[in-house]
Amino acid sequence: MQRAIIAVVVSCACVGESGDTGRRPPAQGALAVQDSGVPFAGTLEPVRRPSTAAPPRAAVLRAVRAGREPGFDRVVFEFSGSGLPGYQIHYATEPILSCGSGAPPPLAGVGHLVVRFEPAQAHDTLGRVTAADRALAPQLQQLLELKLVCDFEGQVEWAVGLAARRPFRVLEDSQPPRVIVDVRHRE
Repeated sequence: MQRAIIAVVVSCACVGESGDTGRRPPAQGALAVQDSGVPFAGTLEPVRRPSTAAPPRAAVLRAVRAGREPGFDRVVFEFSGSGLPGYQIHYATEPILSCGSGAPPPLAGVGHLVVRFEPAQAHDTLGRVTAADRALAPQLQQLLELKLVCDFEGQVEWAVGLAARRPFRVLEDSQPPRVIVDVRHRE
């Protein structure tokens, strides 16, 4: 099945919730290309992008979802508001530490992605959690576990446990604001 995807950062797609991925038309002004079903190239290198909110203010994380797609596993970070926070996504080269305790959280897998959003928060002004899931264990082909390891001083960080260190791509959508991370399966 062919889908329209948007090229942003490494490559990007207009995506919805799991089960409705990539079936929406590209956002206005976006570059549309066809996904031929061939596995994406992806990268093992860090991916960074500044905030798209104007003026930059903390985006509020509303939901985190994970699912399997043909050829890759996907995690979706959904935010409220009209723009995305800045983000940095990279493979961990040192132990991942929880920002509150400084302790390494137990995390499944041998490949660990760090997904950091800034400025962002996963709580409201009264300190109440805004994203119900702060840990997920989807046990997919590559995506094994996700844990929120930091929600402090304008920074939200997730640790993603993977079955193996595989190429990933970062996708964005604006309706609602979402950052999507796809991790390629083995060919």
